[in-house]
Amino acid sequence: MKKYLLSIGLLAALALSIASPGLAGKASHGLSLYGPQDLKYKPGQPYRYGNPNALKGGRLVLSAFGAFTKLNPLSLKGVPASFIDLLVFQTPMDGSADDNEHFSQYGNLVEKVELADDRLSMVYHIRKNARFSDGHPVTADDFVFSFNLIKNPEFHPFYKHYFADIKQAKKLGSYKVKYTFAFYNQELPLIVGQMIILPKHIYGQKGKKFGSDFDDRAVGSGPYTVKKYEFGKYIIYKRNPNWWGKNLAINQGRFNFDEITVKVYLDPVAMREAFKGGEYDLNMINSSRDWALDYKGDFVKKGYYLRKELPHTRVAGMQGFAMNLRNPIFKSRKVRAAIAMVMDFDWSNRNLFYNQYTRSECYFDNNPELKAKGTPKGEIKEILLNLRKKHGKQYVPKTVFTKPVGAPGQGIPIEKNIALANKLLDSDGWQRGADGFRQKKGQRLDFEVLLVSPLFQRIVEPFKNNLKKIGVQLTSKLVQVAQYEERLREFKYDMVVTSFPQSRSPGNEQRSMWTSEAVKVPGSRNYMGIENPVIDELVDIIVKARTRKELVNAVQAMDRILTHQFYLVPHWYIGYDRMVYWNRFSHPKIIPSASSRQSHFIEWWWYDKTKAKKLKTARASGRSLK
Repeated sequence: MKKYLLSIGLLAALALSIASPGLAGKASHGLSLYGPQDLKYKPGQPYRYGNPNALKGGRLVLSAFGAFTKLNPLSLKGVPASFIDLLVFQTPMDGSADDNEHFSQYGNLVEKVELADDRLSMVYHIRKNARFSDGHPVTADDFVFSFNLIKNPEFHPFYKHYFADIKQAKKLGSYKVKYTFAFYNQELPLIVGQMIILPKHIYGQKGKKFGSDFDDRAVGSGPYTVKKYEFGKYIIYKRNPNWWGKNLAINQGRFNFDEITVKVYLDPVAMREAFKGGEYDLNMINSSRDWALDYKGDFVKKGYYLRKELPHTRVAGMQGFAMNLRNPIFKSRKVRAAIAMVMDFDWSNRNLFYNQYTRSECYFDNNPELKAKGTPKGEIKEILLNLRKKHGKQYVPKTVFTKPVGAPGQGIPIEKNIALANKLLDSDGWQRGADGFRQKKGQRLDFEVLLVSPLFQRIVEPFKNNLKKIGVQLTSKLVQVAQYEERLREFKYDMVVTSFPQSRSPGNEQRSMWTSEAVKVPGSRNYMGIENPVIDELVDIIVKARTRKELVNAVQAMDRILTHQFYLVPHWYIGYDRMVYWNRFSHPKIIPSASSRQSHFIEWWWYDKTKAKKLKTARASGRSLK
């Protein structure tokens, strides 16, 4: 999800919050996973990472790779405009990005919240001054409508899974709404706070189809409105001078640009050169080659635009070549293991990535609490043994107990991995044909990797060459974003490059990624088509966990199974963000390391007129700013 994503808390902390007078069941300005007493900010206190003296005004120009086809961020089909959910639409609560808060929220559309002692129900008190951009007040009717809309078949299925345990939303008054939950889930009250609230009088019009009739309309309660756009080319957001929320403490120093323009580019080289030419202001660099070799010219030396490496502490998640088990050739674990172990990451890191990356070992990497270490012991080992006995060894492989998590074949010379991969395919009945490629019962061992970025073509080639050495034929196909999204949504691919972002608080979002119920749901994130009853059960434990320890144990057990089932070929991660931006902006002193750098730029930075004037003068004369 856009602000990845959630977790479970300590039973002891919950007990403390229940026992503390004036907290449990009482109205509060915010919610925390571990109880209201853990909220860092008091009512009316601004975030420490915002600058209340930030200047308003100016224009920010950003870029997006690939065309957008709609303004509706919640419908299933199509590609939404970049940042429209952040700028135009709002949620009941605002999530803190503070490094010291695992998962805390503060009132946004909601003034206060009452959470029942048993955490099975919650009441929101909606701000009476909250307004949509057309001036219509935000009411309980809009909250109830937004919840009920999730049942619409044209609503994106990710949210159906994410909000599945919210049983009901009931209007108690014009500005009061009650949510009830299907069962105890410590994160559920905070999950409600992430639900986008749509105006019923717009999106609930009779005779209108949610999935098609609102592609060219966006009415929300956020700080910006859509000024102008052209599908596939650009969109311009204009700051609403009458925005109802501009005086809230959580918004001090926030949303400072008068206009934010997002330009669309269909070629990464053209996009990179456009930045250097000054066509847009900020570039987040995802290519190690570009970072190593580019953005070092005269403009950098003169200080016209700045290179920044910003460390972060976000959970790395997992990126990789995902194999679609809906294709029968990937049903065999031996086949998946053979394919995975012939990717030579060390060669790619030296020759393609300029040694900037670390190989991903598991799905919750870069986090000392969630990452599984060594072989399973104690309670985690017992959980895995019981699940293996209950469901069968095919779902919990023996290597789960004998080997730590890690990328297949990592640290072993590629020649040995190729030899072992050949033995695995031989033992699985795949025989080489006259052309050198393998087949079994008339089925050739070949498949296609679907790409949306040409940057991955150079990465695919050495992997393709190594696959050929084990008799596997790989082809690649590059498509435009809209076609890629459609094929991804309908699971019409053999292999894709995809990622599974994670937070320090895993929760309901895991259902859409891994569970059997998500396999046949168009638009779900179960890209690999995983149907494993053990993972289903572990996800259920994660969602319903009552203590942090129970959660972490289930996450580590699930991570071990995901890793040892070889559902994808692990890629890599980097522990810092790479960004370049033109030297006409200022920012707060504190940039939370757990936050998205680009969203922080959009929300909290500001246009600095003095810097902009100096930059303009320097460029005109050719002199340096340094």
